[in-house]
Amino acid sequence: MFKEKHVFAGNNSSKGFYSYFDYIIEPNDAKRIYILKGGPGVGKSSFMKKFGSKMASQGYGVEYIHCSSDESSLDGVLIPELKVAFIDGTAPHIVDPKLPGAVDEIVNLGIYINSKEIEKHKAQIIEINKRISQLYKSAYRYLESANLMSEEINSIYDHFTDNTKFLALCDEVINKLFPKEGTRSKPGSVRKMFTEAYTANGYIKYTDSLCSSLKTWAIIGENSNCTSKFLDRVVDEALKRGFYVECFYKPLTPDKLQHIIIPDLNVMLKTAENQLSCNYDEIINLHEIMDLENLKAYISDIENNLHLYDLLIKNALDKLSQTKKHHDLLEIFYVNNMDFKGVDQCYENISSQYS
Repeated sequence: MFKEKHVFAGNNSSKGFYSYFDYIIEPNDAKRIYILKGGPGVGKSSFMKKFGSKMASQGYGVEYIHCSSDESSLDGVLIPELKVAFIDGTAPHIVDPKLPGAVDEIVNLGIYINSKEIEKHKAQIIEINKRISQLYKSAYRYLESANLMSEEINSIYDHFTDNTKFLALCDEVINKLFPKEGTRSKPGSVRKMFTEAYTANGYIKYTDSLCSSLKTWAIIGENSNCTSKFLDRVVDEALKRGFYVECFYKPLTPDKLQHIIIPDLNVMLKTAENQLSCNYDEIINLHEIMDLENLKAYISDIENNLHLYDLLIKNALDKLSQTKKHHDLLEIFYVNNMDFKGVDQCYENISSQYS
């Protein structure tokens, strides 16, 4: 059992903000899901950090779900052993109760806001929110354009990838990875998350932190289309055999797999691109199924497209960086008009149930 885990449930992507919040915890399996409501600066993230820290001090494993806008903030915290989760239910990842009372409970920290004082700053708050929205839309346009460049590059790699060899490689890895006894009686299942994100503080990765206690099989190759298809094949096989799979998707293209973990096999299949120098347990080299000799004639095209891709990503990250400056300004209005003693008492009332 892990002691500490760091992931993202949402991401800034070529498709705008993309959410896998429904996969944080399955309501039918949960004992309690607390959905935190309230504006920026009301203490939602601090509330969750305190609870996570308390549970960790009691020896529980804690999964920290980071905010893709600012990874230093939390969008959620999950205690798997207790089947208890706290989730930020405010925009852009609006979360509402699915089993009200039975499992879900709304915790409205907004009741501790001094509304009369906040109303005095209404015009400024509206303008700041408008600017934040504009910046996000701009960032998403750059990410959408970067994805087009990525697809152009992948189309070149696809042309020089031998599909017959690809299918044979998939079968070889599947036969090596899975036990010989065949299918389990229980159905397989998946959980979808991200380990990496485009944030206001740059491109943040928590991938390596998940590898420490796992056997790591690295997939080497620049073609993300091929890597994603390869992982799809492995996941399909795992589900057929009744395994639970943790699926982690690419931030730019959140419908394409980037890494997977099969806990019962204690293994992680990780997209590693060209990191051959790392100490992996197994290496799946996609270069071996490519016509590298004829690909050389297109290296200049690939490099030109990579230059454009990098420039577009840089611009997207710059826009995201600007959103944080405005968000920090927005928080000041709320922080200066909050009854944090009330928030602390609310925290104590809930956390005391888990002492």
